[in-house]
Amino acid sequence: MYQSLLPMILILASGLAWRHLQPGGIPIQQIRQVLNTLVINLLVPALIFGVFLNTHPEPALYRVPLVALATIAVCLGAGLLVFGAMLRVGYLTRAEAGAAVLAVGFGNGLGAALPVIEGLYGAQATRVPLMYEMFATVPVHWSLGVALAAWFGGAAVGWRSVLVVLRMPPFWATLIALAMNGSGVVVPDSLVHAFSVLGQAAVPLLLFVVGSTFTLRGLSRLSVLLPVVVLRPILGVAVCLFAARALELDGTLLTATALVAAAPSVAVGIAVCERFKLDSALFTAALTVTTVLYVLLAPVLMTLVEG
Repeated sequence: MYQSLLPMILILASGLAWRHLQPGGIPIQQIRQVLNTLVINLLVPALIFGVFLNTHPEPALYRVPLVALATIAVCLGAGLLVFGAMLRVGYLTRAEAGAAVLAVGFGNGLGAALPVIEGLYGAQATRVPLMYEMFATVPVHWSLGVALAAWFGGAAVGWRSVLVVLRMPPFWATLIALAMNGSGVVVPDSLVHAFSVLGQAAVPLLLFVVGSTFTLRGLSRLSVLLPVVVLRPILGVAVCLFAARALELDGTLLTATALVAAAPSVAVGIAVCERFKLDSALFTAALTVTTVLYVLLAPVLMTLVEG
């Protein structure tokens, strides 16, 4: 089971190694910016078209965003309660509390869950993290998540920041692909294959970018990281399973949704923390820990849910 995740682990490690060695002398921040731009604007939309065009999703797949919204709402609420209480008693600063809330509330469905699910279940199962991410994580993170980051950072947030999701090509690619699929539009197989081939580059590049963010800075703050590590995967999976079973998800759909709910903290949170002057070192430490644990424990979680 772990053999299928070995390529993912090696790509994460290559990102970490590149950050320290910096071949060619190009700063890793510049490389991440370029790769993120390429992945978000071209490769992920191609992946979405390759997965959804000419493949009719089962009706239950459309319940995945509902499960995702319930999971995000509970995790975000728990994070506000726990870290808000720590802030009130003076144990955390606003910058630390804001970073911790973001780390707990939002998982990285594209950066970590997508390759894990692809490795464990195959390419067709990637529809689950894509639906979860595009119709739940992305809209909520770039609206409520940004608003909370601004509040903790003491900054104002305008409507342009909140509606940034409408400028994200993957969101529109998902809507267009599902609309074309539902309307019965037939896309030539050669074009779908071209999308699929191009989209295959998204997964390794996403993993490389995530690996390049890994750092040991901030790992000493165990009293803050421990609640993140407990709430992000454990509470996320518990809420997900409750909501998924209430909505009658089962089989691979149920397990894949649970694996996305347990996904580590969303990597773009680093940029959000820096934008609103939150503790980006703490967030990055949380991302590092939750990603490593996720890769190690995902097959165990799969076995538990299926059992």
